[in-house]
Amino acid sequence: MLKQRFRLLEITEQLRAIVGGVTGDKFEVPGIIVVGSQSSGKSSVLEHATGLAFPRGEGMCTRVPTVVSVQGGCAKANLMVSANPEYNDDATFTLDPSDVQGFGNTITTLTNQLTNEGEISERPIYVRLQQTTGPTFTVTDVPGITCMAASGTQVSAEEIEKATTDLTRKMIGTSEETLVLVALPATDDFHNSKALQLAMKADPEGHRTIGVVTKIDNLPPGSDVVHRMSGKELYLRHGYFAVRNRTQQEINDGMDLAELDTEEESLFFSDTVLCELPMEQRGMPRLLEKIYEEQGRKLEEFIPKMKTQIKDRIREETMNLSKLPNSLVTDAERATFLKRALGRIESDFRRCATSDTSVIAASCKVTNLSARVYQSMLVLEETVRNHICSFLGDDIKQELRDASEEGRGYDLSNFMQGPVFRDAFHQKASDVLEVNGNLAIDNAKKHVRACFAALVDHHFGAKVLVSVQTGLMHCFDRQFDEMTERTRELVKRIVEAESSVTFTCNHYYAQTIQKFNDIVSENAHHWRGNHHNKYGVDAGVSEGIPKDFMERVASSFHNQSNDASAIRTMQISLHAYSKVVQKRFCDIVPAVVMKELVMNSTSMITDNVLQWSEELIDKIKEDPNVTHRRQILQNNLERLEKAKALLETV
Repeated sequence: MLKQRFRLLEITEQLRAIVGGVTGDKFEVPGIIVVGSQSSGKSSVLEHATGLAFPRGEGMCTRVPTVVSVQGGCAKANLMVSANPEYNDDATFTLDPSDVQGFGNTITTLTNQLTNEGEISERPIYVRLQQTTGPTFTVTDVPGITCMAASGTQVSAEEIEKATTDLTRKMIGTSEETLVLVALPATDDFHNSKALQLAMKADPEGHRTIGVVTKIDNLPPGSDVVHRMSGKELYLRHGYFAVRNRTQQEINDGMDLAELDTEEESLFFSDTVLCELPMEQRGMPRLLEKIYEEQGRKLEEFIPKMKTQIKDRIREETMNLSKLPNSLVTDAERATFLKRALGRIESDFRRCATSDTSVIAASCKVTNLSARVYQSMLVLEETVRNHICSFLGDDIKQELRDASEEGRGYDLSNFMQGPVFRDAFHQKASDVLEVNGNLAIDNAKKHVRACFAALVDHHFGAKVLVSVQTGLMHCFDRQFDEMTERTRELVKRIVEAESSVTFTCNHYYAQTIQKFNDIVSENAHHWRGNHHNKYGVDAGVSEGIPKDFMERVASSFHNQSNDASAIRTMQISLHAYSKVVQKRFCDIVPAVVMKELVMNSTSMITDNVLQWSEELIDKIKEDPNVTHRRQILQNNLERLEKAKALLETV
């Protein structure tokens, strides 16, 4: 039974060290701590309870917490001291329990390793004592609260008082699993104990606080210590226990625990004040019995609960780790990540180009690439229509007449000359077509690039540093700019073809000219009689011939020459042909742009995945926040799995 209890206590302290390093919600591990002011007799209490001679002296001897585990009923006495709760490293010392000097030197050596002279550390020293008799328990000694700084150090009195107070407050904590033993010198007013004040603040009802009254062998006559220990002034659920500790002289004289117990028991009967103290509050044996009882109860409740908590936390942390992006530590991990990310981008880009509105979200308009490019092509049609010069104005008529005059001698009078027709169209339309064709390319390029950038941000986001996204956009732009220039060359050749070759099979051209001639023929009689305001001037509007042009034709019809008629016919022909070219240009350019800039971009991405991966692999780094989060989760899981394995041995 004792061995099982000691094993549970060992596991508890190992668990405390293990789960104490788990980030996040803290696990409540049962423990018993001894707190008090410096020179309140804390170390003496620990010494009395264990038989171990902890370092004593003037000033601050205890500068780190000391976790002492005692196992009674062992076949052989043994003592180990370590900074590791598992006692399995090079800083673990095995000693003879009777080696007082060796034990004191070891405690001092480890203390100096864990903290600087005159300073306080939270890192504990672990002491494991196995003995043939006595109880089994574990307690933690906390550095005493003091305002006395060690001489020869840079630590001020204010700093050391704050450090010892803060550590005591932290060790007391708020956990119901922690039982607090407060060392209270019998000669002092309990109300003045700062350690008790901290304990009562954290445990106002006194449900987990025990008062350990020390230095009872120095009571003055008429002391009211029995009244104070009754709890009528400061109630503690577990009460107060009076203990007599060895003096330094008794230690020097080699007094053992058996002798101390005898002296302690004798004191309670011989002292006129202490003899009034109830039996259940007398001496270390009853205090240890209380500790043993409370610790056993806590352990019985703790183990099953901790097993469940550990398993639940492992599931939670495993899920949190799975939600993080894949690790990007090795070249292989980075290469795999890049290829997969680029593959997803290529696949999604192809979907964007074919009007899949669900690539990112319906609300993300920028990735509906075909729709965005289509809208920019509608702008092309509108701008071309609005900017191509009308060929039906008087200024064009004069230009055509002047050009025809310059062709006389080779071309017949009233003949619609081909060169004049082509030159007029070229001068008025070529620049408009080229400028707006390039504008359409620029708009499409903007939409394609914006779509790709949105996909890059979606698939990379905060997973990698911005330099990778910038590098990927640079790779894309480098290839895409070449595609854009090739597209410009194609559109330029289309414009050159339209400018140098006047050709169409479109019936609209012939129908417009025929409709105009029909209107003129049907209204010739009236126009000769100067009745044009009543007849036929509205008939051409449905064919795109403005009313003002028809009025000019009707007004001049009665005295119009054959040359004028030829110029008029050339104007109508240019008007009809420009409409054909507008429609043709605004159909073929969007088709070229969609093919060269949109659809070919998907193939470009596919063809360059490997090359881009090689170029970017040195740039890709995991977001430091993600790395930090992964390290925390991995550390938590490692500790939790270790704690789980330890609990499974129970």
